[in-house]
Amino acid sequence: MNAIMRFARREPPAVAAYVIMAVVVIAWMLNTSRLSISSVAIVISQVLPLAMVACGMAIVIFGKGIDLSLGNVLTITNVIVIVLAGRGVPIVLAAVAALVVAIVVGAINGLLIAYMGLPPLVITLATSSILAGSALYILPQPGGSVPRWFADIPLLLIGPIPFSLVLLIGLPVLVWYPIRRSKLGPAIMAVGEDETSAFTSGINVKATRALTYVLGAVFACLGGILMTMTAMSGDPKIGVPFTMNAIAAAVLGGTVLAGGRGTLAGAVAGAVTLQLIGNLLFSLGLNGYWQYVVIGLILVAALGGPYLIGRARQNSSQAIRRAA
Repeated sequence: MNAIMRFARREPPAVAAYVIMAVVVIAWMLNTSRLSISSVAIVISQVLPLAMVACGMAIVIFGKGIDLSLGNVLTITNVIVIVLAGRGVPIVLAAVAALVVAIVVGAINGLLIAYMGLPPLVITLATSSILAGSALYILPQPGGSVPRWFADIPLLLIGPIPFSLVLLIGLPVLVWYPIRRSKLGPAIMAVGEDETSAFTSGINVKATRALTYVLGAVFACLGGILMTMTAMSGDPKIGVPFTMNAIAAAVLGGTVLAGGRGTLAGAVAGAVTLQLIGNLLFSLGLNGYWQYVVIGLILVAALGGPYLIGRARQNSSQAIRRAA
């Protein structure tokens, strides 16, 4: 209980994200007929790819960066796994090959941005374009398949608990928790909060920032593998909406775009909320296109709210000083 209270005091935006998620989950459950453990498992399996990409995006933002290539890292992962599986390569080896490619992409982004000082928006947009073209070259048309056992992994049940829920919580914890508890985790936050102070504290700012792009690509690759399980086929355009949605999920989960603040727990909550908003709109009989409008409004609120609060506090402080 004390740990929860400390977390609430340290990360109020993440707590707010979980409150919003709880409201959306309850509204979705009340408007969904024939709710069952299997249907919950299916919904969570649909959330998994976005949740992983959102975790990757959040880590990059922690280090005061942005990565517009993560959606297409997911795409190239999906395409590589499908094509290699179709050529008889064991699916696990195909996934490992995709992970190697993702790490290389993240390393290139990190080197160009952190060591050469090139702007992250331009570099990651260029990388995204290269990945999109490569995916179309490797797999011009949607197709392919994966073994049935591979596709069924997110739908497994451990007693009454969906395995997809275990993956949703377990994968970020497995990858991020050891990093967060090591010297690298605080270093990433310090670089995002104040680069000069981090440097004078002895932190290797360039290496730390470069590693955030590698970690972001690793999470996007995990999202691509999970997307392949869910879709059971390949699509060279499957990752198009993921980049913007991942930014929205991370921001909704309390990640500060200025860097240095946020949690992966909040990013996962943001991804669940965005996914369930779409499901809720569908169950209410509204056109799915409204989901994009809602996501845009959430982003405006998430970004505009802290700005307005900050301005209000600044004006209040100035008024107090003038009165004194």
